[in-house]
Formats: sequence, C-alpha cells, structure tokens
Amino acid sequence: MLVQLHISNYAIISSVDIYFDEKLNIITGETGAGKSILMGALGLILGGRADLKALMNVNDKCVVEGTFNISNYKLKPYFEENGLDYDTTCIIRREISTSGKSRSFINDTPVNLTQLKELGIQLIEIVSQHQTLELNDGAFQLSIVDSIADTDDIFQLYKKNYTEYKSTEKELFNLIESEKKSRKDEDYFLFQLNELIEANIVSNEQNDLEKNIEIYSNSENIQQAAGTANRLLDVDDSSIVDQLRNIISIIQPAAKHFEQLQELTKRLESIIIELKDISSELSIIYENTQSNPDELLKLETRLQLLFGLQKKHHLNSNEELILLKEKLQSDLNELGSLQKEIELKHIELNKQKTQLIKQSKSLSEKRNKTIPTIEKEINELLKQVQMPDAKIKIDNQVISPEEFNTNGIDSINLLFSANNGSPLMPINKVASGGELSRLMLCIKSLISDKVALPSIVFDEIDTGISGEAALKVSQVMKQHAAKHQVIAITHLPQIAGKADAHFYVFKTSDKTSTKTYIKKLNSDEHVNEIARMLHGENPSEKVIEAAKELVSK
Repeated sequence: MLVQLHISNYAIISSVDIYFDEKLNIITGETGAGKSILMGALGLILGGRADLKALMNVNDKCVVEGTFNISNYKLKPYFEENGLDYDTTCIIRREISTSGKSRSFINDTPVNLTQLKELGIQLIEIVSQHQTLELNDGAFQLSIVDSIADTDDIFQLYKKNYTEYKSTEKELFNLIESEKKSRKDEDYFLFQLNELIEANIVSNEQNDLEKNIEIYSNSENIQQAAGTANRLLDVDDSSIVDQLRNIISIIQPAAKHFEQLQELTKRLESIIIELKDISSELSIIYENTQSNPDELLKLETRLQLLFGLQKKHHLNSNEELILLKEKLQSDLNELGSLQKEIELKHIELNKQKTQLIKQSKSLSEKRNKTIPTIEKEINELLKQVQMPDAKIKIDNQVISPEEFNTNGIDSINLLFSANNGSPLMPINKVASGGELSRLMLCIKSLISDKVALPSIVFDEIDTGISGEAALKVSQVMKQHAAKHQVIAITHLPQIAGKADAHFYVFKTSDKTSTKTYIKKLNSDEHVNEIARMLHGENPSEKVIEAAKELVSK
C-alpha cells in the first residue's frame, strides 16, 4: 500500500508530504484547488510523461517520491530479475531536472521508465471516469472473468504455449517460402554450379597464369637477353670468364711471395665458379624460352574465363569463386533436407495445436463455470449502490476449438440493463456515466474479495450520482477499503463521510504566486469539511449535525 507521498516543486505545489491510511483515504477540496495536480504527481512515479511544465520553480528540480509497504505483494522475483535491492518498504522516486530531463529510482537504484511502469501497475491502479471506458473493452471484460475464475496458472501456461505455437507457425511458413524460392532458383543455381565445376578452378592459379602470360608475351626479349648475356660471360673468345682467368694467371707468380695476392686469387676463382653457374642458367633460359603463340592464347583464354566468372558473380579472386561453388553445392543439397525439415515442423505444429485445443477447452470450461457466480454477485452489489433493477449478463461466444486465439476460444461480452423491462445490451449503448462508475466500483469490489489488488485510486468516479445512490456507493467503497487501501477524490459528502483519513486540498494566492497545500483533517475538521460540502461556507448547526450523521453512518 501507499504509505507516504512526497511532492516538491511540482506545478503549484511547493512542498507537501501526505501520509495515507491503510484503508479509506478521502481527498476533497474546492474545484481548481489542485486535486488533479495530486493525480499528476502520482502519475509521475507510475511512469507518466514529464516535462519542464511540471516545475513550479524552473531553477529547482521537481521530486515526487512514494513510499510503499509491499510485504504482501510477492514482488521479490521482480526485484531479483531487475537487479534491484528488495525490501518490504519500497521507495519510488522521480526527478525532473531544470533542463527537463527525467530520472527514475527504485530503492535509490536508477531504473528506466519501462521498469518503473512494470512495478507501478502492481502497486497502484487509478480508476477515473476515463478508465470506466475500459468496461467496453473485451480484454478487460475477459480479465474480470479470469480474475474470479482463478485461471491465472492455466491461462499463463496457455499463453506461453500459444506464443510457442505462433513461433513454430512462423518458422514453418519461412521454411515453406524458402523451399519455394529454392525450387524456383534450382535450375539457375545448378547452371551456375556446373559452370564453376567445369572451370575447375584452382586456388592460386590466377597468379601463375599472369606470370606465364608475362613470360610468353616477352619470350623473344627474354631469349635474346639470356643468349647475349651468356656469350659475354663464358662463350665468346674475350668472355668475362676468360678475362678473369688471364687476370689470375698474371697474379699467380707474384702470389707465391705475397699472401694477400693469394687470397685475391681464391676470390677470383670463386667469382669464376659463380659466373659459370650464372652462364649455365642463362643457357637454360635461352633454350627453354621459345615463342609459342598457341600456348599464350591458351593462357590468356583461361585467364579471361576466370576474370569473367569473378565479374559475373561480383567477386575478386579464385578463392571467392571456390567458396561460391561450395555454397551453391550446399544450397542444392539443402533442398532435400528442407522438405524433411518442413515435414518435422508440421508434426511439431500439430502436436502444439492439439495441446492448445485441450488447454483452451479446459480454460473455457473454468470460465463458463464461474460466469453465473460473477453475474449473481455483481447484480447483488448493484443493488447495494442504489441500482436495484440493474442487471448484467456475461455473454460468452465460444468459437470452434480449431480457431483458438491468444485468449483461448472465449469471446466475452458484458451486457447491461439499468431498468426492468429494458433489454440487455452492450454497456457502451445503454450505461450512463454514473452507472458506469457504480458498475466499475462493484466489479473492483468483487475482484478485491477474490484476488490481491494493488492500492486503488478512485478519481472522481462519483460523477453523475447523488443522494441515496451516493450513500450506497460510499458504503460499498468502505467495504472495499476494509480489505484493500482505497484513495478516493470526491465531491460527495456521503462518500467523504466514510473516510478513515480525510485530506483537504486548498490553495492560496498573493500578488506573485499561487500555491496548493494539502492538510490531513482531524475529527472536528473532518465534520466541518463534510458540512461545507453539504451547504457551502459557514454551515449552520443543523448542517453540522447532518454532517456528523453522515460520518457516523
């Protein structure tokens, strides 16, 4: 439950701390005093939108902080999943900086708005005139039945299995589409693969081809250079080798007497050996390098084939062509395996479908079994809120088990009649605003008897009712508050009279500013405020006695 709400620098609230009772909290005040501002501040810590307009003083940050007792809420798993410190006292804080940026905290740990909203909806539910429109929503109507029918475990399992079923269904669709596309492209892929296979591509072939083409294209120059160099080295009469031998013969007689000349002679002999080896290689090059136009054309044709394949497939090397060939082979091999995979996926989908049909039937049986009890109890509550002739009927249009959807096979429609003799019709066609408010109160009261609800805030849902009806509504609200914390903003003295804690909202103005304040009323102030609501300012003793009577009922 909400224990304390702190607000500072928000709208026309400078600073306020509100300590709530665990039962029925009533908030009253004149129109325009700032009750809606309280709702806006509460909305901030529940993840509502924030901007600079929220700041009363643009030079200071706005802070809204709620302290909650969550000992009975079973929220420890949420805190563990989100990496938050768990304590039975939970503090949610929202700050808006002077730049308009917003920060959120749970137990002093920064969180994002999604986390804030996920926790907030488990702590507080705000029911306003706008929220009563939920009564027309099929999902909300179904949730009423499920809350009373206690279907949470089976419904959560069903929804989990349904999600898995839809995922399998999508996987099957994608497999079928892939198989269709593969079949459509099979001939083209096969042609491409055969073309690459026939090309017999070798990894480093391109470099070898380019080198050989370079040689054959320049064979005459290579042969001429090798032959000339060979003659100059060791073939001609005045070859370099012969000249070196002559040099050695000149040096040798003197080398006997001079050690350094002996070393030089050895070095010249080594040079001759190296030059003769070079000459031998030049001779081989000369003999083996022949002009061969046919071979050159063959090599150029092969290189053009490889370049053509690379260009065709937008690739840059033989290695990439080889990888493409392997991929095409793999894709073609998968055609058969896709068909097998499709068959297995069909079997899996049918098993899931059979399971969902069984679960949806069980879910529907549980709902239908509970519907008469829900109708009876809500109709009894309607009598308690001064609607003795009103009736509701829960119409469940059960579809074929084969056509189950995310909610099972049930389509709930809440029908309503406010008067005897009036036909039961969808709520949005027959219920007034006041009737919707009372019906919503009855539903919330019924649900609160069956399941654990968060604190409920009724934001002026008493619009359109007065007199005895208002008194009856206050009694039901009081009963509801006996089990769950209720915070109600109201203009009706009959409802305010039931307060366990009564808060009065008022504002003051001077030449420079207007500020809103909230005060928790003591017993005398409580009676005086009820009297004011009955008769306006300066109520008579008679009115005060009437106020005391409302408080005591």
